[in-house]
Amino acid sequence: MNTLFSSPTIERIEEKRHRMTWTKKSTPLKNSTLFNKAKHSEEWHQNVEATAGVLHPSDSKFPYGFVRNHTDVYLRKKGKINQVDTDIRLAILIETHDTRDIAVAAAAHAMSAKNLRELLHVEFNVAQGSYWGLETWLQCLIAANYENPASVADLEALWARMLLPYATHGRCAAESILKGVSRVLRNSSTPNMNILPEFFILLRRAIKDYSTQLEGLRLKSKWAAAHKAIFWMVDLEMTSPAVTPPGYLLPEHIFDSQFPAWRLWSQWRPNIERIIAAISKGNTFWYFKISSASSTNHRPRTLEKYLSTLGFSKA
Repeated sequence: MNTLFSSPTIERIEEKRHRMTWTKKSTPLKNSTLFNKAKHSEEWHQNVEATAGVLHPSDSKFPYGFVRNHTDVYLRKKGKINQVDTDIRLAILIETHDTRDIAVAAAAHAMSAKNLRELLHVEFNVAQGSYWGLETWLQCLIAANYENPASVADLEALWARMLLPYATHGRCAAESILKGVSRVLRNSSTPNMNILPEFFILLRRAIKDYSTQLEGLRLKSKWAAAHKAIFWMVDLEMTSPAVTPPGYLLPEHIFDSQFPAWRLWSQWRPNIERIIAAISKGNTFWYFKISSASSTNHRPRTLEKYLSTLGFSKA
């Protein structure tokens, strides 16, 4: 099963990735003429933003043709420039625009697929821990796929659209991402994560953060919060198909490989009323029931014994 997730290709991607965007690594523009006509850039920013209004690339009425036209006008004003200079100029416009996804929608068609893709690495666009920028990054993938299909595959754009409702930031972001990934895998034909390396990086990051979150709740004896945080996994296990459809990678496969304890957490059946009552009395020791699809014999166990099955020691 590990072959589904571990790939030299992914390792090479992560090894080569640095905290420096493509435009900062690129050579200066030929003859250094970028800032001689800053007015053209300012006009582009204003026109693109005004044309898009409140819409984003995922909206069915997003004015792709009109924002694209602003880029064509901008490039005509620059005269005869080669593709390298074009890519650098447009990359700078994208990186300096307040709404990055709208800028990608406006400029993607005129950029080379390789250099456009360099701007869309998840490590450059989604903040560690907080997941700030996730929604914008997903919108950028949708825009790039629409205007420059060679830069972003159709499957990536599909994932981006399906994950948008789960894009958030802050304390519950990792949990929300995992819920979204589970939905996408259940409803799309994704044979393995090697073909979606950027999403696999995001997924592994979310799994790590989510497991850390659960451990923190355990250490603080916040069992009611822990139950709320794992409730979606209960539903995932209960609806797991007996047989994997051909050509499908299920979320259970990924969690079994990357987060084996998920099945034990998903089988946790605490007595919430007793937990709440114990919290109000200042106690931190409750009873619960653990059940599985293969057994109807529910045996009361202490929470301490259950957590020991997860590999936790007494706090």
